[in-house]
Amino acid sequence: MPKIYSVDLREKVMLFYKETHHKSKTCELFNIARTTLDDWILLEQKTGQLKQPKPRNAGRPSVIKDIQGFKKFVETTKFSQAKDLVPLFEKQFGYSVGYHVILKALHKLGWTHKKRVFSTDKPAK
Repeated sequence: MPKIYSVDLREKVMLFYKETHHKSKTCELFNIARTTLDDWILLEQKTGQLKQPKPRNAGRPSVIKDIQGFKKFVETTKFSQAKDLVPLFEKQFGYSVGYHVILKALHKLGWTHKKRVFSTDKPAK
């Protein structure tokens, strides 16, 4: 796991580097890796600041964007299990979500887990 450095330390390192123009002395003095200093130099050249940009979220969305549309979708679609809704949801709304997102949204709408009632052929005593 990479070490996270504060913006204050980054600014001190860059100030020292700009004064000396010597990367190895700067890295030795502040006890950082040479590649880290190179990354900070590139970051400052590209963005003009040393604050690390936030990464974009990748993958599927963690929530359903239109909860009212989802409610209508669930009421009009026939399904026996929540996992049946995942491919149908993708067709209807144009983006895919995980099974756990469907379950969370159903719970939010007040749908509960139903227990199956098994019929028996034996008469009751």
